[in-house]
Amino acid sequence: MAMPVGAAAPVEATPSEAAPVEAAPVRRSMSRLIALSAGAGLGFAAVLGALVSLQLGAAGFDLRGGSAIEPAAAAAAVLRSTGAAARVEARAKAAAPVQAQAEAAAPLIDLDDRADATLDRSAVIPIPDGIITIPSSFSSADGAYDLVVHFHGINDVVQTGFERAGLNAVVMIINMGISSAAYETRFSIRSYLPVLLAKAQTALEARGLRDARLRRVALSAFSAGYAAVRGLLNQPGFADKVDAVLLLDGIHTGYMPIDHSLDMERLKPFGRFAELAADGKKLMSITHSEIIPVGDYAGTHESTDALLKLTGAQRSPSTGADAQAVYDLTGTSGEAKPRFAPLSEAHRGAFHVRGYPGTQKPDHVRHLTRMAETAVPDLVRHWAR
Repeated sequence: MAMPVGAAAPVEATPSEAAPVEAAPVRRSMSRLIALSAGAGLGFAAVLGALVSLQLGAAGFDLRGGSAIEPAAAAAAVLRSTGAAARVEARAKAAAPVQAQAEAAAPLIDLDDRADATLDRSAVIPIPDGIITIPSSFSSADGAYDLVVHFHGINDVVQTGFERAGLNAVVMIINMGISSAAYETRFSIRSYLPVLLAKAQTALEARGLRDARLRRVALSAFSAGYAAVRGLLNQPGFADKVDAVLLLDGIHTGYMPIDHSLDMERLKPFGRFAELAADGKKLMSITHSEIIPVGDYAGTHESTDALLKLTGAQRSPSTGADAQAVYDLTGTSGEAKPRFAPLSEAHRGAFHVRGYPGTQKPDHVRHLTRMAETAVPDLVRHWAR
């Protein structure tokens, strides 16, 4: 991974011309994946592996060479050749979103006078390395908007996650392959994200949001995308502007060569933010699995434990959790989806940690597909205050 650059403030970017639009991708759901597996004669885990293979390059997390990609690639080939019952409708019932509070103390505004009265949400906005999407839950009476920058994950799955949670924000999704090094290298460059933020501003203005102005920024990451968050938080000039961080089974560090202890230097950006969240000044929400990575670096559980120790937050068992229950399907055949209950939780101030069972790739991917039920509601509540 690249060494972080200095801590100078980000360079302001000049807004570019409005980006073209492209048709919004089709939503996928967990129930559709199950239906696909039945139609193609594949197991559930194989279909999840195939989905990641097709869209992210076989592995959702930062594995070294020799990771088991062949089964996922084979499953992807079967899905391509069969079409896999492509028109199966998703019927999985969405988790009840956390409702954002109404814009408090704001005077009643005629619908035609609202800043978002003519906002066009019909298609995603392509940007370098990603897209910008405007969820149906987004609203702005005066033009102010919050922005979530999410790193790593299939676009329509990420879109669906924020939509289901009812988040009142614009969402930018960035994908740069399966390597954490690519994310950290790019987002350690101080001028890169400001350029993207300028593009978001220009695009929203072109889409019809009157008096558009950025209010708050949250960084969200799944798997290898954590390295982009690390690179950005290592820039104090920008880190001060970040209001929230969500990490979905994505936080790692290496080991020291002498005693094999954790490399705390690489966790420092996360540690600083976690302490601010524990004091209630920021929001930080982490989910992790029990996966032990292939390679000489710490998994998400071990890395998160270091932040818990730093903040003084204490884990407690989660009621009703079962280490094996994640593999049991619940509901009718058309609505079946795996249970996803945490084994443990830790909360201090606005610092939240939830540990989930599972040591396989589907368990890892589930942190993305079930984000609307885990970390995103924390952000919805935080921004609704």
